[in-house]
Amino acid sequence: DLARTFRPPGAEDAVVVLGCGFVHLRKGVDLFLACAAAVRAMRPRRPVRFVWIGQGYDPENDPGYPSYLATQIAQGGLEETVAIIGHNGSGKSTLAKLLAAILKPTSGLVQVDGLRTDASGEDLWTIRQRVGIVFQNPDDQLVASTVIDDIAFGPENLGLPRFEIEERIQEAMALLDLEAYAEMAIKDLSIGQKQQVAIAGVLAMRPRYLLLDEPTTMISNHTARRLLDTVYRLSQERGISIIHITHFMHEVISFKRVIVMHEGHVLMDDTPASIFARAGELQAVGLDVPMVTKLGRRLHQQGWSRLPEVILSIDQLKANLCSSN
Repeated sequence: DLARTFRPPGAEDAVVVLGCGFVHLRKGVDLFLACAAAVRAMRPRRPVRFVWIGQGYDPENDPGYPSYLATQIAQGGLEETVAIIGHNGSGKSTLAKLLAAILKPTSGLVQVDGLRTDASGEDLWTIRQRVGIVFQNPDDQLVASTVIDDIAFGPENLGLPRFEIEERIQEAMALLDLEAYAEMAIKDLSIGQKQQVAIAGVLAMRPRYLLLDEPTTMISNHTARRLLDTVYRLSQERGISIIHITHFMHEVISFKRVIVMHEGHVLMDDTPASIFARAGELQAVGLDVPMVTKLGRRLHQQGWSRLPEVILSIDQLKANLCSSN
Protein backbone atom coordinates (compact mmCIF):
# COMPACT_ATOMS: atom_id res chain seq x y z
CA ASP A 1 0.00 0.00 0.00
CA LEU A 2 2.82 2.41 0.83
CA ALA A 3 4.57 1.63 -2.45
CA ARG A 4 1.38 2.43 -4.36
CA THR A 5 1.25 5.80 -2.60
CA PHE A 6 4.63 6.76 -4.03
CA ARG A 7 4.06 5.38 -7.53
CA PRO A 8 3.77 8.24 -10.07
CA PRO A 9 0.29 8.74 -11.57
CA GLY A 10 0.03 6.95 -14.90
CA ALA A 11 2.88 4.55 -14.10
CA GLU A 12 0.95 1.67 -12.55
CA ASP A 13 3.57 -0.89 -13.55
CA ALA A 14 6.51 1.08 -12.18
CA VAL A 15 8.86 -0.72 -9.81
CA VAL A 16 9.01 1.05 -6.45
CA VAL A 17 11.67 0.58 -3.79
CA LEU A 18 11.19 2.64 -0.63
CA GLY A 19 13.63 2.98 2.24
CA CYS A 20 13.47 4.78 5.57
CA GLY A 21 15.42 4.21 8.75
CA PHE A 22 13.97 4.57 12.23
CA VAL A 23 16.06 2.65 14.75
CA HIS A 24 18.90 0.80 13.00
CA LEU A 25 19.61 3.35 10.31
CA ARG A 26 22.91 1.93 9.10
CA LYS A 27 21.45 -1.57 8.74
CA GLY A 28 18.48 -0.08 6.92
CA VAL A 29 20.70 1.72 4.41
CA ASP A 30 22.68 -1.46 3.75
CA LEU A 31 19.46 -3.38 3.11
CA PHE A 32 18.14 -0.60 0.90
CA LEU A 33 21.30 -0.67 -1.23
CA ALA A 34 21.01 -4.43 -1.58
CA CYS A 35 17.38 -4.10 -2.72
CA ALA A 36 18.34 -1.39 -5.20
CA ALA A 37 21.07 -3.58 -6.69
CA ALA A 38 18.66 -6.51 -6.96
CA VAL A 39 16.04 -4.42 -8.76
CA ARG A 40 18.60 -3.01 -11.21
CA ALA A 41 19.79 -6.56 -11.93
CA MET A 42 16.22 -7.42 -12.96
CA ARG A 43 16.42 -4.76 -15.70
CA PRO A 44 12.83 -3.53 -15.26
CA ARG A 45 11.07 -1.99 -18.24
CA ARG A 46 10.59 1.30 -16.41
CA PRO A 47 13.32 3.26 -14.62
CA VAL A 48 13.32 2.89 -10.85
CA ARG A 49 13.92 5.81 -8.52
CA PHE A 50 15.53 5.22 -5.13
CA VAL A 51 15.38 8.20 -2.76
CA TRP A 52 16.04 7.97 0.95
CA ILE A 53 16.74 11.06 2.99
CA GLY A 54 17.36 11.28 6.72
CA GLN A 55 18.37 14.75 7.85
CA GLY A 56 20.72 14.83 10.81
CA TYR A 57 19.53 11.64 12.51
CA ASP A 58 21.93 10.13 15.03
CA PRO A 59 20.47 6.78 16.19
CA GLU A 60 22.79 6.59 19.20
CA ASN A 61 22.00 10.03 20.60
CA ASP A 62 18.49 10.77 19.32
CA PRO A 63 15.77 8.54 20.79
CA GLY A 64 13.11 10.08 18.53
CA TYR A 65 12.28 9.40 14.91
CA PRO A 66 14.25 10.89 12.02
CA SER A 67 12.74 13.29 9.55
CA TYR A 68 12.64 11.37 6.29
CA LEU A 69 11.33 11.67 2.77
CA ALA A 70 10.81 8.77 0.40
CA THR A 71 9.59 9.33 -3.13
CA GLN A 72 10.68 8.91 -6.70
CA ILE A 73 10.61 10.95 -9.89
CA ALA A 74 10.55 9.25 -13.25
CA GLN A 75 13.60 9.29 -15.45
CA GLY A 76 13.98 11.97 -18.10
CA GLY A 77 12.38 10.69 -21.28
CA LEU A 78 9.13 9.81 -19.49
CA GLU A 79 8.10 13.48 -19.58
CA GLU A 80 7.10 13.62 -15.93
CA THR A 81 6.22 17.05 -14.58
CA VAL A 82 6.23 17.33 -10.80
CA ALA A 83 5.38 20.35 -8.67
CA ILE A 84 6.56 20.47 -5.05
CA ILE A 85 4.73 22.75 -2.64
CA GLY A 86 5.03 23.44 1.07
CA HIS A 87 5.33 26.30 3.51
CA ASN A 88 8.67 27.92 4.40
CA GLY A 89 10.96 25.46 6.13
CA SER A 90 9.17 22.36 4.85
CA GLY A 91 12.28 21.12 3.08
CA LYS A 92 11.54 21.99 -0.57
CA SER A 93 14.76 23.79 -1.42
CA THR A 94 16.82 21.37 0.65
CA LEU A 95 15.36 18.52 -1.40
CA ALA A 96 16.24 20.31 -4.65
CA LYS A 97 19.85 20.79 -3.55
CA LEU A 98 20.09 17.19 -2.44
CA LEU A 99 18.79 15.95 -5.80
CA ALA A 100 21.26 18.19 -7.63
CA ALA A 101 24.13 16.94 -5.42
CA ILE A 102 24.78 20.47 -4.14
CA LEU A 103 24.14 19.19 -0.62
CA LYS A 104 24.92 15.72 0.67
CA PRO A 105 22.51 13.95 3.06
CA THR A 106 23.84 13.88 6.61
CA SER A 107 22.45 10.36 6.83
CA GLY A 108 20.62 8.05 4.49
CA LEU A 109 20.86 7.91 0.73
CA VAL A 110 19.94 9.90 -2.37
CA GLN A 111 20.37 8.36 -5.81
CA VAL A 112 19.94 9.78 -9.31
CA ASP A 113 19.69 7.12 -12.01
CA GLY A 114 21.32 4.68 -9.62
CA LEU A 115 24.24 7.03 -8.82
CA ARG A 116 24.76 8.15 -5.23
CA THR A 117 24.87 11.91 -4.73
CA ASP A 118 27.45 11.55 -1.95
CA ALA A 119 29.87 10.00 -4.43
CA SER A 120 32.85 11.81 -5.91
CA GLY A 121 34.71 11.86 -9.19
CA GLU A 122 32.99 10.59 -12.32
CA ASP A 123 29.65 9.70 -10.66
CA LEU A 124 29.24 13.19 -9.18
CA TRP A 125 30.18 14.76 -12.53
CA THR A 126 27.55 12.59 -14.28
CA ILE A 127 24.81 13.58 -11.80
CA ARG A 128 25.52 17.27 -12.30
CA GLN A 129 25.28 16.82 -16.04
CA ARG A 130 21.94 15.02 -15.76
CA VAL A 131 20.32 17.30 -13.18
CA GLY A 132 20.10 20.98 -14.05
CA ILE A 133 18.91 23.45 -11.41
CA VAL A 134 17.59 27.01 -11.77
CA PHE A 135 17.52 29.13 -8.62
CA GLN A 136 15.09 31.77 -7.42
CA ASN A 137 17.51 34.64 -8.14
CA PRO A 138 19.11 34.31 -11.60
CA ASP A 139 22.01 36.55 -10.53
CA ASP A 140 23.15 33.67 -8.32
CA GLN A 141 24.06 31.57 -11.36
CA LEU A 142 24.80 33.92 -14.25
CA VAL A 143 28.59 34.07 -14.62
CA ALA A 144 29.40 35.79 -17.94
CA SER A 145 28.99 39.34 -19.19
CA THR A 146 26.82 38.60 -22.25
CA VAL A 147 23.91 36.27 -22.97
CA ILE A 148 25.72 34.09 -25.50
CA ASP A 149 28.80 33.72 -23.29
CA ASP A 150 26.72 32.70 -20.29
CA ILE A 151 24.86 30.03 -22.25
CA ALA A 152 28.20 28.78 -23.60
CA PHE A 153 29.74 28.46 -20.13
CA GLY A 154 28.31 25.00 -19.33
CA PRO A 155 29.05 23.27 -22.65
CA GLU A 156 32.56 24.75 -22.71
CA ASN A 157 33.27 23.23 -19.31
CA LEU A 158 32.18 19.84 -20.64
CA GLY A 159 35.11 20.02 -23.02
CA LEU A 160 32.92 19.60 -26.10
CA PRO A 161 34.11 20.31 -29.65
CA ARG A 162 33.50 23.90 -30.77
CA PHE A 163 30.89 22.93 -33.38
CA GLU A 164 28.83 21.10 -30.74
CA ILE A 165 29.09 24.02 -28.32
CA GLU A 166 27.77 26.35 -31.03
CA GLU A 167 24.98 23.92 -31.83
CA ARG A 168 23.89 23.74 -28.19
CA ILE A 169 24.01 27.52 -27.78
CA GLN A 170 21.83 28.13 -30.83
CA GLU A 171 19.41 25.40 -29.78
CA ALA A 172 19.02 26.76 -26.23
CA MET A 173 18.56 30.35 -27.42
CA ALA A 174 15.91 29.24 -29.94
CA LEU A 175 14.02 27.30 -27.27
CA LEU A 176 13.81 30.40 -25.03
CA ASP A 177 13.46 32.97 -27.86
CA LEU A 178 16.73 34.65 -26.94
CA GLU A 179 18.33 35.00 -30.39
CA ALA A 180 17.74 38.77 -30.45
CA TYR A 181 19.53 39.15 -27.10
CA ALA A 182 22.62 37.04 -27.89
CA GLU A 183 25.15 39.88 -27.65
CA MET A 184 23.30 41.83 -24.99
CA ALA A 185 24.98 42.49 -21.64
CA ILE A 186 23.54 40.50 -18.75
CA LYS A 187 23.41 43.63 -16.61
CA ASP A 188 20.99 45.26 -19.08
CA LEU A 189 18.40 42.45 -18.90
CA SER A 190 15.23 42.42 -16.84
CA ILE A 191 14.83 39.84 -14.08
CA GLY A 192 12.52 37.80 -16.31
CA GLN A 193 15.02 37.85 -19.18
CA LYS A 194 17.82 36.85 -16.81
CA GLN A 195 15.74 33.89 -15.66
CA GLN A 196 15.30 32.83 -19.29
CA VAL A 197 19.07 33.03 -19.80
CA ALA A 198 19.63 30.92 -16.66
CA ILE A 199 17.27 28.24 -17.98
CA ALA A 200 18.88 28.38 -21.43
CA GLY A 201 22.30 27.88 -19.83
CA VAL A 202 21.02 24.79 -18.02
CA LEU A 203 19.33 23.42 -21.16
CA ALA A 204 22.57 23.79 -23.10
CA MET A 205 23.91 21.06 -20.81
CA ARG A 206 21.09 18.80 -22.09
CA PRO A 207 19.97 17.51 -18.67
CA ARG A 208 17.53 14.67 -18.08
CA TYR A 209 15.99 16.53 -15.15
CA LEU A 210 15.30 20.25 -14.80
CA LEU A 211 14.89 21.48 -11.21
CA LEU A 212 13.24 24.88 -10.80
CA ASP A 213 13.65 26.24 -7.27
CA GLU A 214 10.99 28.97 -7.00
CA PRO A 215 12.07 30.65 -10.27
CA THR A 216 8.93 32.81 -10.56
CA THR A 217 9.17 34.56 -7.18
CA MET A 218 10.93 37.65 -8.54
CA ILE A 219 9.08 38.07 -11.85
CA SER A 220 5.63 39.27 -12.92
CA ASN A 221 2.67 36.93 -13.26
CA HIS A 222 2.65 37.38 -17.04
CA THR A 223 6.35 36.55 -17.35
CA ALA A 224 5.94 33.62 -14.96
CA ARG A 225 3.13 32.15 -17.08
CA ARG A 226 5.22 32.43 -20.25
CA LEU A 227 8.20 30.87 -18.51
CA LEU A 228 6.22 27.90 -17.17
CA ASP A 229 4.48 27.39 -20.53
CA THR A 230 7.92 27.21 -22.16
CA VAL A 231 9.23 24.76 -19.57
CA TYR A 232 6.16 22.54 -19.92
CA ARG A 233 6.53 22.55 -23.71
CA LEU A 234 10.18 21.54 -23.34
CA SER A 235 9.12 18.59 -21.22
CA GLN A 236 6.78 17.38 -23.96
CA GLU A 237 9.15 18.04 -26.87
CA ARG A 238 12.46 17.06 -25.32
CA GLY A 239 11.43 14.39 -22.83
CA ILE A 240 12.90 16.28 -19.87
CA SER A 241 11.44 15.57 -16.42
CA ILE A 242 10.51 18.86 -14.72
CA ILE A 243 10.56 19.37 -10.94
CA HIS A 244 9.08 22.77 -10.07
CA ILE A 245 9.25 24.07 -6.50
CA THR A 246 6.83 26.90 -5.78
CA HIS A 247 4.80 28.79 -3.18
CA PHE A 248 2.10 29.67 -5.72
CA MET A 249 -0.76 27.19 -5.85
CA HIS A 250 -2.05 28.35 -9.25
CA GLU A 251 1.27 27.36 -10.85
CA VAL A 252 0.83 23.64 -10.18
CA ILE A 253 -2.45 23.03 -12.01
CA SER A 254 -0.81 22.06 -15.33
CA PHE A 255 1.58 19.58 -13.71
CA LYS A 256 0.88 15.86 -13.84
CA ARG A 257 1.79 15.37 -10.21
CA VAL A 258 2.00 17.46 -7.02
CA ILE A 259 4.02 16.60 -3.93
CA VAL A 260 3.11 18.41 -0.70
CA MET A 261 5.90 18.58 1.85
CA HIS A 262 5.57 19.30 5.55
CA GLU A 263 8.44 19.26 8.06
CA GLY A 264 10.62 17.16 5.78
CA HIS A 265 7.93 14.58 5.04
CA VAL A 266 5.81 13.87 1.98
CA LEU A 267 2.33 14.75 3.20
CA MET A 268 0.55 14.16 -0.13
CA ASP A 269 1.56 12.93 -3.57
CA ASP A 270 -1.15 12.94 -6.24
CA THR A 271 -2.67 14.81 -9.18
CA PRO A 272 -3.51 18.53 -8.75
CA ALA A 273 -7.26 17.81 -8.64
CA SER A 274 -6.84 15.19 -5.92
CA ILE A 275 -4.53 17.46 -3.90
CA PHE A 276 -6.87 20.48 -4.05
CA ALA A 277 -9.83 18.29 -3.08
CA ARG A 278 -8.14 18.08 0.34
CA ALA A 279 -8.35 21.82 1.04
CA GLY A 280 -8.79 21.37 4.78
CA GLU A 281 -5.59 19.34 5.10
CA LEU A 282 -3.68 21.91 3.05
CA GLN A 283 -4.91 24.77 5.22
CA ALA A 284 -3.89 22.85 8.34
CA VAL A 285 -0.25 23.02 7.20
CA GLY A 286 -0.32 26.66 6.12
CA LEU A 287 -1.22 26.19 2.45
CA ASP A 288 -4.33 26.99 0.44
CA VAL A 289 -6.03 26.22 -2.88
CA PRO A 290 -6.17 28.55 -5.92
CA MET A 291 -8.83 31.30 -5.83
CA VAL A 292 -10.71 29.78 -8.77
CA THR A 293 -10.88 26.45 -6.89
CA LYS A 294 -12.39 28.22 -3.88
CA LEU A 295 -14.93 29.96 -6.12
CA GLY A 296 -15.89 26.71 -7.83
CA ARG A 297 -16.42 25.01 -4.49
CA ARG A 298 -18.57 27.89 -3.20
CA LEU A 299 -20.75 27.75 -6.32
CA HIS A 300 -21.06 23.97 -6.02
CA GLN A 301 -22.14 24.31 -2.40
CA GLN A 302 -24.71 26.98 -3.30
CA GLY A 303 -26.58 24.87 -5.80
CA TRP A 304 -24.47 24.63 -8.94
CA SER A 305 -24.42 20.88 -8.55
CA ARG A 306 -23.29 20.20 -12.12
CA LEU A 307 -19.97 21.88 -11.43
CA PRO A 308 -17.08 19.55 -10.52
CA GLU A 309 -16.12 19.79 -6.86
CA VAL A 310 -12.58 20.77 -7.88
CA ILE A 311 -12.08 23.49 -10.49
CA LEU A 312 -8.49 24.07 -11.56
CA SER A 313 -8.68 26.99 -14.00
CA ILE A 314 -10.81 29.93 -15.09
CA ASP A 315 -11.29 28.31 -18.51
CA GLN A 316 -12.60 25.14 -16.86
CA LEU A 317 -15.00 27.18 -14.70
CA LYS A 318 -16.27 29.13 -17.72
CA ALA A 319 -16.83 25.96 -19.76
CA ASN A 320 -18.74 24.26 -16.95
CA LEU A 321 -20.88 27.32 -16.21
CA CYS A 322 -21.80 27.65 -19.90
CA SER A 323 -22.68 23.98 -20.22
CA SER A 324 -24.85 24.20 -17.09
CA ASN A 325 -27.12 26.87 -18.65
